[in-house]
Amino acid sequence: MIIPIFLTGLGCSKEEPCVFCNQEIATSSAAVNTDAEIRKRIETTLTDHLIEPQSLEYPVEVAFYGSTFTSLQFAYQKELLKFTQETFESLTHKNHRGHLNVRISTRPDHIRKEELLDLKIRFNLGLVEIGVQSMNDAVLAISRRGHTRKDVKKAVKDLREIGIEVSCHQMIGLPGSTLNDELETAKDIVKLKPKYVRIHPTLVLRNTVLESMYRDGSYKPLNLIEAVDITEKVLRFYRKAGIIVTRIGLHPSELLMDSIVAGPWHPSFRELVEGKYLMSEASKQLSSHKGQKVSLHIAPQDETYIRGEKNSNYRWLIDNFELPSLEIVKDPQVQRGNLTVKGVTRSSVRSPKEANV
Repeated sequence: MIIPIFLTGLGCSKEEPCVFCNQEIATSSAAVNTDAEIRKRIETTLTDHLIEPQSLEYPVEVAFYGSTFTSLQFAYQKELLKFTQETFESLTHKNHRGHLNVRISTRPDHIRKEELLDLKIRFNLGLVEIGVQSMNDAVLAISRRGHTRKDVKKAVKDLREIGIEVSCHQMIGLPGSTLNDELETAKDIVKLKPKYVRIHPTLVLRNTVLESMYRDGSYKPLNLIEAVDITEKVLRFYRKAGIIVTRIGLHPSELLMDSIVAGPWHPSFRELVEGKYLMSEASKQLSSHKGQKVSLHIAPQDETYIRGEKNSNYRWLIDNFELPSLEIVKDPQVQRGNLTVKGVTRSSVRSPKEANV
C-alpha cells in the first residue's frame, strides 16, 4: 500500500518556476507554506489511510509527492520523516521498523548522496522519484528546469551506489520537444535502468508561464491523437526493457479539469495509450491467424484496454481479421502489457456475442 502525501510546492523555486508548473492544480491539493500546515497535511493523510490498521498489509509505504523534498534543509527533512514515523506508530501501534517504508520526489540536481544514505538508514528511504522530464538540454532550458541531462545521469548513479531504487518521470510534449527528442529521452532513461517510470503529456494550466507562451503563439501543445501516439511509442521502449510504468497521464480531478487551458487532456488517457499498444501487439499475432477461431490471453487488468470504449477494439479485431470467434481469456499468469494468441478447440469456442459478456 502506498500512501501519497502531497506537500504541494514545498522546496520548489518561487522566483523561477518551471514553465508548465502549477503544483496546486497538478496535484489537486492546496499548497503548504508553514510548518503547521505541513504537519497537518501529513497527519491528516496518514489518518485517512490508516483508519483500519488491522486490515492493512505491511510494510506500508509513504510517498511524498508534489515537492522537491531534498531541497529542504536536511535537518528539516529528518524532522518531517521523524514526525511521519511517530504518527504512523500512534495510529497503527506498530513499530516503524519493518512496517513503514518511505519514498520521496525531487529534482536530479538536488541529490546529495551522503544525506540520502542517512535517510535510508534512519527512515528506510527505499525509492527516489526524479523529475527527469526530458534528456534534451535545449528542451530543459526552454522549460526552465534548471538542470541538465548530465545532472540526471549523475543523480541516478549516486542513488544506485547507495542502494536506493529510482523512478523517473518523463513529460511528453514540452516546448521545443520533437518526436525524436521524446524517443531519445526514453532510450536514455532505459540506459539508466530505473525500476519505475511515470509518463504524462504536457498540459497548459492556468497561471503558468506556459499559458502565456500558448496565448502568444510561441507554444503549441500536442493534440490528443499525437499525445497518445507518442506516449505509446515511448511505452514500448520501457516495456521492452522490462521497466515498470506506474502511471500514464495525470489523475483526473475537478480542480485539474477546471484549470486546463489547452493540451491533450483525457480522463482515461492511460486506457487510450494501453489500448493502442495492445491492439498493435494483438494485430501482429493475429495476422497469422486470419479467419481462425482463436483466444486472446491477457492480464486481467488489461481487459478494459483490449476491449476499448463500448467494445470497439474487440469488434475491430474480429472484423479486421475475419475471426469466427475471439475469446478473451483473463490469465493471471500473463504480465500486464503482454498477450498471447492461441487456437481454440471446438468444445471451448464461444461466439463473439458470448465473449462480449
